[in-house]
Amino acid sequence: MTPKKPSRKILVVRRENIGDLILTTPLITLLRTHLPDAYIAALVNSYNAPVLAGNCDIDDVFIYTKGKHADSWWGSIVARYQLVRLFVALRGMQFDDVILAEPTYTPRNIRLARFILGGGRGHGGGLGGRRVVGFEHDNATHAGLDFVVAKTAIDGLHQAQIMLRVAHAYDITPPIGDMPACRVGSVSDRDGTTRGGPLRVGLHISARKPSQRWPVAPFAALAGQIQTRGAVKFRVFWSPGAADNALHPGDDEKVGALRALLAASADGGEPIDVEFVQTVDLASLICAVDDVDMLICADGGAMHIAAGLGKPIVALFGDSDPIRWRPWGVPHRTLQVPSRDVASIAVSTVMTAYDELAPECGFLAKTRTNESEI
Repeated sequence: MTPKKPSRKILVVRRENIGDLILTTPLITLLRTHLPDAYIAALVNSYNAPVLAGNCDIDDVFIYTKGKHADSWWGSIVARYQLVRLFVALRGMQFDDVILAEPTYTPRNIRLARFILGGGRGHGGGLGGRRVVGFEHDNATHAGLDFVVAKTAIDGLHQAQIMLRVAHAYDITPPIGDMPACRVGSVSDRDGTTRGGPLRVGLHISARKPSQRWPVAPFAALAGQIQTRGAVKFRVFWSPGAADNALHPGDDEKVGALRALLAASADGGEPIDVEFVQTVDLASLICAVDDVDMLICADGGAMHIAAGLGKPIVALFGDSDPIRWRPWGVPHRTLQVPSRDVASIAVSTVMTAYDELAPECGFLAKTRTNESEI
């Protein structure tokens, strides 16, 4: 039996950070819902690719390694060679559309999209011909685009909402109310219920930007205060390495200090039930976050991972915009102070957010039930 020809062959290009890719998944879900017979593929890098593992809305994921992520100079050369081969292979697949799923106008990416399409121009908003679909420049420049996604009136919109505008290229009007959620991995079979045992609270202490780093002393104090609310098990997520690593700052010193503070606090009262979980790569971070009931963290990739896994979140924001980058589609509290530095957020402020969010998600009854069983 001859396989059914897809109604449209679409390549979604999203090669930036983890959160950027996660916030593109609502768009992919919307496209799949309205174009069930389309072939939808994604072009991503090896750093953010685990986000899409098991995503049933995508037919194929094409992965390349950035030169800066290679482990040697020779690895960098090999990565560039493999990248060229991948682009040539994609060109041979004869896509109908290449979607530049980034809210910026980037001539370099437009040239790549034109190469992958292999010639042939689209016809504006229609579905005839091959098309490069992308966002216009802030100054309305849109040379090289066949379908132009407008950037007007985006103030006050979330990044996921902005990305959903791409759906207009397929005559799809993004919903106003019931918006698609973010999706990390295969989460379609999750029912949102919590597991048995004590409430599991994740504390993610890693942050790349200095303005997003909460010191270890507040983390230790927060754990002690949360424990007074009932039975709870903490999982501390940290990245190995030195703090002065320019590309990927590690938490070796930070986690050592936190261990000492938590041990000292236990001497004066009830020991704090805590497990330190080393996250060496994105896949291990996704697995670790999936094993908690809620997460307390700074704005960043881990926050968006938790949202994609359906976890309630207390998010500490530094110099980024909570309106644009807040957790999408899950119960949450976002905290930001005028200094726009996470280090200035008080423990009491985070505790208030926890006390609001935990009962809202049904976790207060969970902690009390397990406390009574001890």
